Amino acid sequence: MNNFDKFAYIGIIIKKLPNNNIYLFAMLFIIYKSGAWMEYGLIVASMLVAFTLGANDIANAIGTTVGVNIVPYKKAVVCAAVALVIGAFLGGNKISSTIGKGIIDTSALSFDVLAISLFCAALAVAIATYLRFPVSTTQSVVGALAGTGLAAGLTVNNSVVVNIAIIWTILPVFSAVLSFVMFFIFFKLFRLIFKGPSLLFEKTIAVLVFISGMFVAFSLGTNNIGNVIGVLAVNNVMDTNHAILLGSLSIAIGALFFSKRVIFTIGKGITTLDPIQAFSSQLSASVAVIICTMLGVPVSLSQATVGSVVGVGLTRGKSSVNKRFILRIIGSWIATPLCSGVATYLLYFAI
Repeated sequence: MNNFDKFAYIGIIIKKLPNNNIYLFAMLFIIYKSGAWMEYGLIVASMLVAFTLGANDIANAIGTTVGVNIVPYKKAVVCAAVALVIGAFLGGNKISSTIGKGIIDTSALSFDVLAISLFCAALAVAIATYLRFPVSTTQSVVGALAGTGLAAGLTVNNSVVVNIAIIWTILPVFSAVLSFVMFFIFFKLFRLIFKGPSLLFEKTIAVLVFISGMFVAFSLGTNNIGNVIGVLAVNNVMDTNHAILLGSLSIAIGALFFSKRVIFTIGKGITTLDPIQAFSSQLSASVAVIICTMLGVPVSLSQATVGSVVGVGLTRGKSSVNKRFILRIIGSWIATPLCSGVATYLLYFAI
């Protein structure tokens, strides 16, 4: 079809449109011809990543809080969303550069290719969320970008990828050990202060569990918002603050409507937690993630949280931890970056 035929065909379409739709069609046509649709496509793909991050990863912040029945589900989600936004604005820039150009130089790729890469990452997390597995949006995004870079013949920064993989391996073990030690410290401390169960003790520990949950959400904002805005910021598609705000809103929406499946996996599926265990596990997970954020390393809050829950669960003995379910979670951690990476690698050649 030559250019004359194309414009004639467009003219026929316009004639058939109602008057109030002609302006919409004209606007969409201008966007398409200007190439701006690719930027919008990249923004939409990034927000899908944010949406799935909220649906899956917000469970790490409030799963134990909801699991021990301290705060109702919806109230916990809203409070966690606020804490996440604060963390994103205060510390979100540290990770965005690693995602945007630390693994591969995303500026060397077209926006449509990047959009497909992020869409694959979001899809992998969405499937895991449906299956009730707490997985890592970070792992999915890193796998997708690495797969795209390999397919495009770009130089993948192997040292960065290896360092990230090493920290991913160490993180759940570190969180487990930290939560195990913290539990005994706080258990003895509370016994010294309160001399036994009391109403004051119950109120105090409830407040501490809630605060530690919000600290987890804060750490999620500082680290994982980079998964959402990294590509947008490096490629100057959106202003960083605007990207953080839009990404945080998308995370909150995903958390509010779709996070319940994974929340109860964290709160009750791995092991049953009492309030002191919930507080210890949340505090240790958030501390571990904040340390990684300060180092500029994108990590999995899911890994930190699952590790910390296992750590406090072991304070009651090995039999209190659902070992089979943990192995399934670990399998999903391995499968998520591999699936997103392979999918983007194959789709690159398909387009």
